[in-house]
Amino acid sequence: MLSWIDSVTIFVSLGLVFVVATRASKKSNTGSEYFLAGRDLRWWFIGMSLFASNISAEHVLGLAGDGYRIGMVAGGYEWVSGWDLIMLAMLFAPLYLREKIFTIPEFLERRFGWPMRAFLSANLLIINVFTKNAIDIWAGSLLFTVLFGWNQLLVMIVLSAFTALYTMKGGLRAVVYADMVQGTWLILSSILLTVVGLKAVGGWSGLVAHVPHSAIQMVKPLNDDFPITGFLIANFFAGMFYWCMDQTNVQRVLGAKTLEDGQRGAMFAGFLKLLVPFILVLPGLIARVLYPGITLYDRAYPRLVVGLLPIGLRGLVLAGLIAILMSSMSACYNASATLVVRDFVLRFKPTTSENRQVVIGRWVTVLMAVLGVAAAPLVGLSVTIWFYLQFISAYLSVPMAAVILTGLLWKKGNTKGAIGGLIAGFSLGLVFFLDQVLKWALPVLSSPIMHSFMHRTLVAFLAAVIVMVIVSHITSQESEFGKAAVNVFGEFTAPWTGIGDYRSWAVVLFICTCLLWYSFR
Repeated sequence: MLSWIDSVTIFVSLGLVFVVATRASKKSNTGSEYFLAGRDLRWWFIGMSLFASNISAEHVLGLAGDGYRIGMVAGGYEWVSGWDLIMLAMLFAPLYLREKIFTIPEFLERRFGWPMRAFLSANLLIINVFTKNAIDIWAGSLLFTVLFGWNQLLVMIVLSAFTALYTMKGGLRAVVYADMVQGTWLILSSILLTVVGLKAVGGWSGLVAHVPHSAIQMVKPLNDDFPITGFLIANFFAGMFYWCMDQTNVQRVLGAKTLEDGQRGAMFAGFLKLLVPFILVLPGLIARVLYPGITLYDRAYPRLVVGLLPIGLRGLVLAGLIAILMSSMSACYNASATLVVRDFVLRFKPTTSENRQVVIGRWVTVLMAVLGVAAAPLVGLSVTIWFYLQFISAYLSVPMAAVILTGLLWKKGNTKGAIGGLIAGFSLGLVFFLDQVLKWALPVLSSPIMHSFMHRTLVAFLAAVIVMVIVSHITSQESEFGKAAVNVFGEFTAPWTGIGDYRSWAVVLFICTCLLWYSFR
């Protein structure tokens, strides 16, 4: 239980975030302003918002929990995401911003037609409910329950309602401005906790002396649950969907003032992601040394906060954690509202006024808050929050990533091929998923190399690509929606503008990531 000083610190801090978000927002009476912040976001807002909307309570509690359970390797996803952000800047952002789209499914319609747009939009909404929204609400309510002993269901309802309020008020601009405050807050408070924790265990040398080398090692063999091939290959493709095709993340890039702002913002986010294993996973490993015997791994982070930090300071750190939770929830709410309005409402009623679009978007925000509360208890059935997120997201996202990427790079891919690839990828993924959950132990999947879900998702990705290519060749006709596959690589041949060019920073980011993997081999 926290002291009243910590409690007051938390609630005053959250009140300040709410004020900043609502006062920074302009009158959101147009669709462009409400859904894309008037398309005038600069790169520093985009980068921090990409980081903050991605990092939420499930990252903080879940990464620390998996850090406690399996070690630093839990942070491997974060370093691979830097490569996906490079892909976003180089390949996807130029295509999206050139087309002036509101949603990623809208772009997909120009390549494959309306059915694929509807499928992707519906898939993104399902992902938002069962992964992002449910996990955020569960993680946040768990934190309040552990710290204050409050009723978890009541906390979920209040937390959802509070976040929905400022999202409804200001749309994407409110989300982005809040992200700037919340992201900075999380980074500073997490660095503080990590430094205090390392001091308590005798520094880095003291930590290494108290844990096995496997807990520090991030390059694992092929038969491990988290193999290096799973990260560098399978997770790269799964992450490409998350960072390059997922409306919740890409929406702030769609609102960029210029293409350069969108690209530089992606690079900024990539560098911030390099910090995550050190400021979020490492505290879990520190807690493993200081507080052995924790059986509910997701409680490692709050245990460390309460055990190491003095009164008042622990309130500031926890306020940062709760603030970043709301940041992720608000991004999910706004993205879902955009998908429903732009991909479905305007499809069937194109004359809907700008004001009416905003009103519908606000009602969708309310609905998402309600559905998130309903789905949140599913998260509690998993071994850790972080494992639930990666496990479910991988099987839902990989087939879509395979089809969209193939469609962008190969002009002969057609709608029938794309549908065939999706059916193959999702069907195979469902078999893999059920085999692991229900412990079927199917012969082909009993091989040690197929034990990791990351290797299984890679097989599903390759199957989707192969089926798409075969079906496209059999049906043979050129895609009637080929526009989006033209000039995909035009950005690579654009003149280099020196150190300020985002490609310069992409090279630096790639090298830094490789060096980190090598250092923790």
